[in-house]
Amino acid sequence: MEKPVKKMSKRDRQELLNRERAGAGANGIFSRRLDFSTFNLLPKHKVNSYQIKIEDEGNHGNDDTRLFILSTLAGQHKPRVSCALCKETLHVFDRYPLVDGTFFLSPRQHTSGAVEVKVEGRTQYLTCVCMGCLERCDPERTIRCRFCGQKWDGSSLVLGTMYSYDIFMATPCCAERLKCNNCFKALLHPQQRLNYSDYSHPMACPHCRVLDTHFVKPLSYCFTKRAFPLFQQWP
Repeated sequence: MEKPVKKMSKRDRQELLNRERAGAGANGIFSRRLDFSTFNLLPKHKVNSYQIKIEDEGNHGNDDTRLFILSTLAGQHKPRVSCALCKETLHVFDRYPLVDGTFFLSPRQHTSGAVEVKVEGRTQYLTCVCMGCLERCDPERTIRCRFCGQKWDGSSLVLGTMYSYDIFMATPCCAERLKCNNCFKALLHPQQRLNYSDYSHPMACPHCRVLDTHFVKPLSYCFTKRAFPLFQQWP
């Protein structure tokens, strides 16, 4: 898993901590997790600290990722978020695991509930997907590529934390997902692969020279919740 933000200076860390406290108020706007019963949805072999983010990485629980998420949401007075796929409302907790799902950053606003943030000068959107959709707990939560029919699988992602890239676009499954957003010509050979995070970075099309985050496309363009026809748009 890649870090969401570069290593903070002491000044930046303290500023984020102050923002979190100021936005949360004396009693805090975020929930306190009483137990881990919600994770009973998972297979038993996945209920562990490798699949679920449990411990803070920094001193006193104030690691960069946690501070980034809580201060961002506190600034927007958002103690709850919604899943980008099923729209289920999820409580945000004050300690890891921060949510019954996972957060990620995307250069595209996939839903109206995604929160705009600035990361290293770039506009990103803090987005969430619930555990049920990541694990595909029932057929209604399954999404598949509109072009090749392959199912999207988020079951390997760590729960309760945040990824610094668009998790939906990090594993393009076919050539249609590798085309320029402007001229629609191929940016990569279908067998060529990039690092997960590289698919969320801007690049210049070698054909039309347009600079864009070409691999990050609307969810409704890439995915459908229906098995057939494959070209039926989501939902």
